Amino acid sequence: MTQAIRELRPPKPETLRVLILGASSEGDLRVGREQKRIRAAVESALHRDRIALDVRPAATTADLLDGITKFRPHVVHFSGHSNDDLIVFEDERDEPHEGVIVTARAFAAAIRATDDPPLLVLLNSCRSAGQVDALVQDVVPFAIGMADEIDDGDAISYAAQFYAAVANGQSIHSAHLSGQAALQLAGLDGADLPTLAWSEGVDPAATMLVRPAE
Repeated sequence: MTQAIRELRPPKPETLRVLILGASSEGDLRVGREQKRIRAAVESALHRDRIALDVRPAATTADLLDGITKFRPHVVHFSGHSNDDLIVFEDERDEPHEGVIVTARAFAAAIRATDDPPLLVLLNSCRSAGQVDALVQDVVPFAIGMADEIDDGDAISYAAQFYAAVANGQSIHSAHLSGQAALQLAGLDGADLPTLAWSEGVDPAATMLVRPAE
């Protein structure tokens, strides 16, 4: 007796999960505008159904840990204040206030505290490029930071175009170049500030975060 074998469809590519954290405790940065531009860029892209965003404005350190462990993001995006050794989150307060200073080492420990580590950390904040080498050495395969102070408008334009390119199926490297090109085409000054770093043995030009469903 011949038994028919049911053919099963191969599993669909996993949806890219992006955790977007914005912090401006004193209200001096347009993190809400950046998050809106990123969402609009993704929603108008070819593979918009392959990306899920967890957007957390006024992000606290609790949002960071909760987002890492619950949402299990492939990409962690931070916009706010930073330098080469710290990141500033918000506190649970409604009025403007001094931010919660987190060391780069503590931030990296939070990113690492999961069974499903992210693939990319994007620090869209001033002077954060000083943190990316340590991130790709110990925590994630890819990281992007800013080499110096970056204007709000430049940071927003880079991020929006980066995620648009990712959602259109471009590699991490090409998405990074596309973000830089958007600044140059707009006549903005910060095109050379976004800095891409990667771990040994991986290739950003061969790594696509979004693939179309089969």
